[in-house]
Amino acid sequence: MLTPFFELKQSEEHVILEIKAPLANIQKTELIADDFNVYFHAPPYYLRLKLPGRVRENERESGQYDATTGVFTFKLEKVDRGSHFEDLDLIGKFLFASKKYQARPTIEVLNEDSLPAGSDTDEEDEFWISRQPKPDDVSSTTPGYGFANKTRGNGQALKEEFFEIIELSEIENTPIPERASLREAYEKEKFSDDHYLADFMEPGEITALIEFKAPWDESFDKKSEVKLTAEETTYLKDLGNREYLLDSEEKRTALLSLADLIFSYAYQYRTFGGENTVESGWTINKLSSTLSWFQSYNSVKDVKLACVRRALIYPLYRHFDLSMRVVEDTLKILKLGRRQILKCLIEIHKIFNSSEPRYLLNQLYVTDYCIWLQKISDRKIESLARLFEQEIITKDDIGLELEELEQAATVVLKEEMESVNKMMSHVSLEDRESGTSEEDASSTDDDADSDSDTVTNQTDSDSDCEVL
Repeated sequence: MLTPFFELKQSEEHVILEIKAPLANIQKTELIADDFNVYFHAPPYYLRLKLPGRVRENERESGQYDATTGVFTFKLEKVDRGSHFEDLDLIGKFLFASKKYQARPTIEVLNEDSLPAGSDTDEEDEFWISRQPKPDDVSSTTPGYGFANKTRGNGQALKEEFFEIIELSEIENTPIPERASLREAYEKEKFSDDHYLADFMEPGEITALIEFKAPWDESFDKKSEVKLTAEETTYLKDLGNREYLLDSEEKRTALLSLADLIFSYAYQYRTFGGENTVESGWTINKLSSTLSWFQSYNSVKDVKLACVRRALIYPLYRHFDLSMRVVEDTLKILKLGRRQILKCLIEIHKIFNSSEPRYLLNQLYVTDYCIWLQKISDRKIESLARLFEQEIITKDDIGLELEELEQAATVVLKEEMESVNKMMSHVSLEDRESGTSEEDASSTDDDADSDSDTVTNQTDSDSDCEVL
């Protein structure tokens, strides 16, 4: 059975369901609206939805079919008239959850909206996201990886087959808390003083990259104006739906890593001028500690530090001001809310699908993020954005001795300039002295010529006297 493309709209009294099914068998078409559930069947199409509010069929209002466009239109009556159904454009969240889970065959999933009152969804969000986990919170007999660390098993096989995209060598034998320290040690070995100083002393085109205007620069603080395109909506529909059983710690982990993914995407977008290239997949993969080290974060500051460190170690452009500009991009994207974030995630998903073998990262992370983000509350995204804005980092925090390198380079440059100036002054003095010598020599020559002329004139005079 095929899942057709559909749209959901609403009025005060109705939910309007439009289904595009050009190959449908009209005679066998049926639609059932039962409380929160809607069923549509028209071979070869099948659609099952769970709406955020109750609806029912109205016998006085039948469905319509446009043979030209192949679109069915059904008006479903709201049981609670005047109620507003949230997020009807995020159609993926209303699909009936699939029982097939990529890379996680044993995961049970639960929609956040169905959690009882008093669960972790009612916690103070800033405290919930920023708190440091207790040791017991992260302990596990077998360290996990993937979305919210819910995947276990096959770690060694992953490393052997996908070694070029995963830097963590012992996936299942490295406890989650130790991954950050191993990553930082590995990064110090990879950091190039020369490359960093070259970009620092001669930024060149980096200045243009910093000044580049991204879409979120134009729409910043215009959250309500961010809309998903028809292509993006279809993409979410094709990803399907799942339900997630995540405790408070797993949700916190997922949200913090989300900021890491967005930074990686924003960096590649800015440095490639908004165009996807053959290097886009590598850049996103490499800059994200989540994707390359399966790391979980303890705080928003940890996220920022990891992102900026890797942006100064791996890509072509390694400039602190450029990295901080991307931090600003990340904040703007988070502030614009779930739809802008979904746009970025969908683009990452497309890039990885065309970047062998990074499709694996879609299975482990990005697909789940696209689905889960449609379900979580706006409060949690807003809280993440506030914390991201409040946390300030400096060059000294990065741990790569950037200020010392810059100071040393500046001193060397100053000494070289002084040496050049001194040399130029010495050359100039020699030129002046040489010029004076030449003038004196010229003056002597002129005097000699004058004396010669006098003698000649006198001789000529004597000769004239003799003739007379």
